[in-house]
Amino acid sequence: MPLDQPFRALIFDLDGTLIDSAPDVCASINRALAGHGRRQITLAETKALIGQGGRVLAERALALTGRPGMADEIERLLAVFLATYAERPVEHTVVYPGAREALQVFRAAGLGLAVCTNKPKATTVPVMETLGLDGFFDVVSCGDQVPHRKPDARHVLRVVEELGTTLRTTALIGDSENDIAAARSADIPSVAVTFGYAHVPHAELGADALIDRFEELPEALQMIAVKRKIA
Repeated sequence: MPLDQPFRALIFDLDGTLIDSAPDVCASINRALAGHGRRQITLAETKALIGQGGRVLAERALALTGRPGMADEIERLLAVFLATYAERPVEHTVVYPGAREALQVFRAAGLGLAVCTNKPKATTVPVMETLGLDGFFDVVSCGDQVPHRKPDARHVLRVVEELGTTLRTTALIGDSENDIAAARSADIPSVAVTFGYAHVPHAELGADALIDRFEELPEALQMIAVKRKIA
C-alpha cells in the first residue's frame, strides 16, 4: 500500500466495515429474545436491523417477532442483549480481510485513526479489545456516548474535533446509509465498502468511491484527493 496519502486522518465505521459482527449480534439478540418468549431471528433479519445502535436493535427485534415492545420491555431486552454480547463478544466475529493490514500501514504512516460507530460502548470495547483492534485508534466514539449519532453529521464532526484534524484532510470509510449520509452532511470525503450491511444498492449511497477490498483503499483515497483537489 502506498504511504503518500493526502489525508491526515481516517474515520472508520466498525460493524460491516472493519468487522463482520452480524453472527454474534444475531446470537446475542436471540438469547435475549428467548428470555422474552419470542422466536429466533435469522442472520439476514439481523443484518437488516444493524446500524442504529442497541436500543433500536432491541425495539425492532421485538416488533419483528410479535407485538411491538413497551418501553420497559425494550429496555429489559436491551440490557440482556448487551450483557450476553459483552460476555461472548467474538465467538463468530471476524476482522474483514485486509482491514488489520490497512490499519497498520496507515498507523505507521502517522495518520490519525478513529472509529465512529452507533454500537454501544458496552459491546464496542470488548469486541475491539478481543480482536486486538483497540490499539490502532486515537478516538473511539460510540453511539451511546454522544447526543447525536450517525446519520447526524454532528457525530462525525465531533470525531474530527477530537482527532484535532480538519474536514478537508479527513475521510470516512463506512458500509451503510448512515455512514455516508453523515459524511456527506459533514462535508468530508467518504469511501463505501461493498461487503457490509448496506440496505440499498451501493451505487445509491453517494460515497466518493466504492471499494471491494481494503487493498483498494489507498488508491481510492488518492483518486478522491485528485478529484477534490486536496494537496
